Amino acid sequence: MRILNDTMAYDAGPSACALGTFDGVHIGHQALIRRMVETAREKGLASVVCCFDRHPLEVLGIAAPPRRLLTPEGQMAKLEALGVDVVWVQTFTRDFADVEPEEYLRSLADRLQCRCLVAGENYTFGRRGMGDAALLRRFAAENGLEALIVPFVREDGEIVSSTRIRRLMETGDEAHARRLLALDDTEGQGVT
Repeated sequence: MRILNDTMAYDAGPSACALGTFDGVHIGHQALIRRMVETAREKGLASVVCCFDRHPLEVLGIAAPPRRLLTPEGQMAKLEALGVDVVWVQTFTRDFADVEPEEYLRSLADRLQCRCLVAGENYTFGRRGMGDAALLRRFAAENGLEALIVPFVREDGEIVSSTRIRRLMETGDEAHARRLLALDDTEGQGVT
């Protein structure tokens, strides 16, 4: 697996791109990434995960930044184990936060040769989080791309999310949090 940042040249060819923060690479993230990797393989594309160098809230300052669920090394190890070819790590800055949603998608389509965009149903992106699944679908249709919107993964009827995992950790239910992160209790896996 290659790890590139936004200052490096991408050269892996046409790609399927999974979009998200993927801070914990929890079981919901894993379902999305597996779908992207399978689609990429079926279509002869490179599998690319597009994520950020930090949680957006660390820059936006709307609230206290959330606790990291994994170290960057732990995050990359999990992505590699899922069979990802390339991780594109975007530097998240205030200027980047102000990019219009369509401009962000256009830059991915151009820079990463995205042919298929994959995101979760609650993924938001671009200026003030105005981009959503409907915009992603519309952009894809207008530009000859495929859009795959992956539904939530639920456990005991509740959506698996990084927020839920943090809540479990705060209340002392570390074992349940580790199950949702799909971490083996005998391994550190870069948990923070």
